[in-house]
Amino acid sequence: MTISSYLFVQKRSAATTLRQPKEIGYYSKNKDEEFLVNDNSKLNFYYMPDSDLDRQLDLSGGIKKFKDATVAAIRDPCTLEGLLSTLGTYEKKKAKKVSADIITFRGIMRKLISAAFDSPKFNTVDLIILSFDGQLFIKEVQQAKPPGATTNSLEYRSYYSGYKFETLATISKPLPFVSRETLEKRPKKIVSNGEQFVSVVRSGVGNCKLVLGAEVDCIFDFKEDSSTNLKHYAELKCTKGVNSFADARNFEKKIFRTWLQCFLVGINRIIYGFRDDRFILKSAEEFTTSEIPVLLKTNSGPLANACMDAIKWYGALTEWLLATIPRENGSLEAKAFTLTFDNNHLKLNELAKDHPNYESVVNGDEVLTREFRDWRKSLANASTQGVNF
Repeated sequence: MTISSYLFVQKRSAATTLRQPKEIGYYSKNKDEEFLVNDNSKLNFYYMPDSDLDRQLDLSGGIKKFKDATVAAIRDPCTLEGLLSTLGTYEKKKAKKVSADIITFRGIMRKLISAAFDSPKFNTVDLIILSFDGQLFIKEVQQAKPPGATTNSLEYRSYYSGYKFETLATISKPLPFVSRETLEKRPKKIVSNGEQFVSVVRSGVGNCKLVLGAEVDCIFDFKEDSSTNLKHYAELKCTKGVNSFADARNFEKKIFRTWLQCFLVGINRIIYGFRDDRFILKSAEEFTTSEIPVLLKTNSGPLANACMDAIKWYGALTEWLLATIPRENGSLEAKAFTLTFDNNHLKLNELAKDHPNYESVVNGDEVLTREFRDWRKSLANASTQGVNF
């Protein structure tokens, strides 16, 4: 009998206990779309002196030379390969499977939590969940990219300005190792979004333990040679300045979504760049993730209690997934499910064997890489034979 289940977005859990996020690994993705495990070469450092804010920096400058990796990507941009390679390396070092119920990206969990606050029109959820070796691996289904907006459109300029702000506000090395010439030429640097630094974090809500991969924009101050760098990471965002009541309400929605991103993996510093209608950078303001719930509550708007509400929904949806999807620890026979968001509910369906992608999902490398499957198989065999690595 195939499994089919629904979860209405009004559902809430009484469990609001959160596990302290801890970084267990990281990787870099380079311009050739290679994943480099335990490599921080693509981790940037924050640099935005007050003097730069007086330079009338144009956040639409260089837009026609933008190297948009989402358009030119060769690999599936939704792949779990880098996350799985990092997880495998961690497990080999520990000689045991990571203690987790759900393994996915931070962005996917943010989408699922946002289902309680957004409509499917603005928050598309199209996921594959693979139950394997007692754990749930969640991957986003690659979507056909709609025809791109022209570089002169407001939509595209707004999209580009976020990456431009990141380029202006970061340097590739700590300040003492960067030349004056490099600093001065930042406004002319070609913007690209292909290279990434991704932190792999273990966290949890209620009784559910998660491993989440999360792209990190930059280090705010300095990096430690330890697993405590979450407190040094910062999230960079860019938006139109707040000049009216409507702007304020719109910014509350944006900063709530940013809070979701950051609280999930324990990043506690958010830096917003504010621009005018001509896309000139006017100011930069720093927020702590922990102050945002207080900020929203103080403003007494529609999102006054949204942060606690989000945590209760987070608990409810993870409880539902773990209770609904069979997970047999040690079983290397995979079972696949689809998860979508429709109207006012999440819809979970077991993937039918006659589905065109069934074989590649269940037995191929659509979700899990062959390397990761082989590693887990060797770990299971060693466990049954009492072998120590």
